[in-house]
Amino acid sequence: MSRLRFWLLTFAFDIYWGLAVALRERLWLLLSAGALSAWLLCPHRVKPRLLLVALAGVAMDSLWLVLGLFQFSGSQAFPVWMVALWLTFSCWWWLILSRYALNVRWQIAIGALGGPFSYFIGERLGGLHWQQSPALVLAVMAVGWAIWLPAVSRLLRRSV
Repeated sequence: MSRLRFWLLTFAFDIYWGLAVALRERLWLLLSAGALSAWLLCPHRVKPRLLLVALAGVAMDSLWLVLGLFQFSGSQAFPVWMVALWLTFSCWWWLILSRYALNVRWQIAIGALGGPFSYFIGERLGGLHWQQSPALVLAVMAVGWAIWLPAVSRLLRRSV
């Protein structure tokens, strides 16, 4: 994959993420189609693992919902737009791992910083509301993401 194509896809994911969080239910069908398209464009050998990673992301968010850390805006259940976002993230993260040899320390750092930061921005964009103090929620997320990202990266690395 060319460097330009890689960065265009990364930029496209960032736009997708922003639209998913900012417009949520208004674009759920388009977001779902985008997630399905991203998954369909991935190689066949990686597709089952991408679904597992997306499911693991939904499970992690579901745990945080049950623990009362946050609540998604406008939804008592797990929203469709977030499922689509997890599938798209899984495809994008596989692309990152295909391009860069990130060791476990980098994965832990990226997870511990990037995961909570995305939820912080998501809260600012109105995608979720804190149910506990932001400091507590972000600390729990930092630990969760520092464990989750290396675990799913290991699963995805098998197919890189």
